[in-house]
Amino acid sequence: MSATFSEQLSKINAGTDNRNRMRDFVLKQPEYLEELIAFGTDLNNKNHHKGVWIIEMIAEHQTELLIPFIDIICHTISEFKNDSAIRGISRVAYFLSTSDTIKLSEFQHEKLTEICLDWLIRDERVACKVYAMKTLEHFGKKEAWIAEELRNILDRDYQYQSAGYKAAARNILKQAIKNKGTF
Repeated sequence: MSATFSEQLSKINAGTDNRNRMRDFVLKQPEYLEELIAFGTDLNNKNHHKGVWIIEMIAEHQTELLIPFIDIICHTISEFKNDSAIRGISRVAYFLSTSDTIKLSEFQHEKLTEICLDWLIRDERVACKVYAMKTLEHFGKKEAWIAEELRNILDRDYQYQSAGYKAAARNILKQAIKNKGTF
């Protein structure tokens, strides 16, 4: 990995300008994308969450750039422990799953489904849970068992969760009612 690039990633903070600058750098020089993915998925690197911030932004703006790296992301997604990295990688999972240009393999689909279910039942922050809900809602449109499992989790946990969780759950459940039981 380029020492200069990894040093830059290590030094950024959560400020929008810093993250936008790094995102734009990688978008203009996609040869650094592989290094970014390696940085963000190296869970032994204490700053890996900063790489995830940039991966998240790339997933939001040009999801298809992540196609060569989806397996790497799926192999490490369940290992993230840093709250900031989990929040970011939950958004990456959402963007990968809802992209019109990406066809997930069976392995990738299973890994994303599995981690989203885990995030919903574990003690995670609300943003992670909301993106897990949205990802599962999308998957539930094609697979009834996912929709049913999501509905069961939301019904069971609703009363114990935060206002943000409840608002997202209400929207998802309303959509299911509107579509006669499916998302």
